[in-house]
Amino acid sequence: MIKKRKIDWLLLLPYLGVSLIGLLIVFSASSYRLMAEGENPLTLFSKQAIFIGLSWLLIAFIFHVKSNVLTNGILAKGLLVIGLVSLLLAKIAGVSINGAQRWVSILGIQFQPSEVTNVALILYLAYFFRVKRTRHEMLVPCGLVLLSGLLILLQPKVTGAIIIWGIALIIITTAQLPYQLSVILFLTIFMGIVVTGGMILFLGSHHLLPELFAHTYDRIRLVRDPFLDPYGKGFQMSNSYYALYNGGFFGRGLGNSITKKGYLPVAETDFVYSILVEELGVIVGLFVLALLFLIALRLFVLASKEGNQQVSLIYFGVGSLLLFQTSINIASILGLIPMTGVPLPFISYGGTSYLILSAALGICLKLSSEVQTHDETFEQRI
Repeated sequence: MIKKRKIDWLLLLPYLGVSLIGLLIVFSASSYRLMAEGENPLTLFSKQAIFIGLSWLLIAFIFHVKSNVLTNGILAKGLLVIGLVSLLLAKIAGVSINGAQRWVSILGIQFQPSEVTNVALILYLAYFFRVKRTRHEMLVPCGLVLLSGLLILLQPKVTGAIIIWGIALIIITTAQLPYQLSVILFLTIFMGIVVTGGMILFLGSHHLLPELFAHTYDRIRLVRDPFLDPYGKGFQMSNSYYALYNGGFFGRGLGNSITKKGYLPVAETDFVYSILVEELGVIVGLFVLALLFLIALRLFVLASKEGNQQVSLIYFGVGSLLLFQTSINIASILGLIPMTGVPLPFISYGGTSYLILSAALGICLKLSSEVQTHDETFEQRI
């Protein structure tokens, strides 16, 4: 018997809050550029509003779908096939922007296949590792994870590959390994990334890197001081610093950003947080981050309390995805890591990205709305 309970407001309210704040900042960050280009200043605001409306309708629909449909292996495998095929299409006939071929266009709607693959892998791995697996059984899922990351890496999108491998590692280790070994493994990987970045800087030449990743050296070098090339490759980072400085504690006021006026190109995407802080101030900026981290924290709490391993892994996966994207975006804006092009969840402009993340959160909302009222095996629950 499954007993219904109230909506998990600790998930829903922060999500609605950051969505509305994000829509407001997308309008403010994009309107000046659109007017300067002779376009309607409401263009991007309208598009984002439509996708937000569609996302909310999708969440409402998911909330009325039976849980056994959402946790079914057919759905997980089907989404993974769509993700992998779209990654191949992106590499073969994808849309190239700024030298990166990461987008696929279908019926005039562009999206990054890596975003679909992230959620698809979370659902697939959670389904696969709903029970303990032998090393031999793990070959197929690990191969799919490796393939997905490599296809993203070749776009090239280094951080996209890191995110998808990181999420997969969290799910696999959580499901298969003891806690202590998982912590040691994560620390080892983190140190490996830090050492690799340090070696690239120490070697001092991007000629020692494969040509496909030569841009990585320049980004790592400019982390130390973007003002080394303030009108070239350090242009965006240095102006992001100016925006954060201009905002102060209380901001310059909504619509009064200086850096959005040509100093931060396409400010409504990767640098939307800089505009948010410049206009609304550090206090509001920290409040927005608190809402995003609250969503991730709530998912981790639900995961730790959930007795069904598949559902628990879905919580862990979606929470990790939100945490990774938020942390990477903010760290790159603050100059702690190289610029990555990772959007800020539910804030940055990007309708399909918002829709996909909303669907993942909608699944978690649905699963968290049910409480098991008697003991039964996993197979019986599915």
